[in-house]
Amino acid sequence: MTDLRELERGPRESGGAQLRFDRRLRRALGRFYQRAVRPRLPLRGHVLYNGVIVGDRRLGDDVAPKHWTPEDREDIADYEFALMRGLTRTVRPGDSVVVVGGGLGVTVAHAAKLAGPEGRIVCYEGSPAYARRVMRTAKLNGVEARVRVECATVGAAIGVYGRDNEQTAPILPAKALAACDVLELDCEGAELGILAEMTVRPRVVLVEAHGRLGAPSRAVRTALEGLGYRVTELGVAEPRLADLCESYDVRVLCGERG
Repeated sequence: MTDLRELERGPRESGGAQLRFDRRLRRALGRFYQRAVRPRLPLRGHVLYNGVIVGDRRLGDDVAPKHWTPEDREDIADYEFALMRGLTRTVRPGDSVVVVGGGLGVTVAHAAKLAGPEGRIVCYEGSPAYARRVMRTAKLNGVEARVRVECATVGAAIGVYGRDNEQTAPILPAKALAACDVLELDCEGAELGILAEMTVRPRVVLVEAHGRLGAPSRAVRTALEGLGYRVTELGVAEPRLADLCESYDVRVLCGERG
């Protein structure tokens, strides 16, 4: 089999015009592989983030240049560990769940599985690329029928992934959030503003605090308690990144009513 990595490296001729041609050729080869070749290759398995499918493994991935294949290549057992733990503990069959900050869609798919066929999940994601990724993850896990993704930033756009190179998503005021049973906030610093402005009172509020971005866990706890919630800390966001989470104060808190 031809080593595709050798093709990707391209000829070594010097000269600006030749280099530009080589880059265009490599990009064209990459797009052809991703769109026409890779989907037809035999499936070798799936990439799992904390039990949720986020991608697949294909036969040709080991010989193709890395940037021709999906970014998510290795399983991550504790991805969004604390949020996933909180959802597992609190989401009931038939629940409505609102997720603010969808990311890769892992917690969205997990919540949809827990809520079951009668549940409904609404996700607000401020990056168009990540909004598409959330829906893709939902489809990979067979729960797309109960998931709706809105490309919108709730509250303030403090640390929205991908925003530098994308069209700005509309801003949804926190007071416009729909009523739900469970609310998950993982919105990179906008958590306190949302808690201060929202008018809904879900049965459960799960918050990933981001101290480095202006939403420290202590302030999140105070805000939740001020809204009448009984608060439990679920620990750092991801144990494998414990030192970083401790340094940046990235912790998950669970507020429950009643």
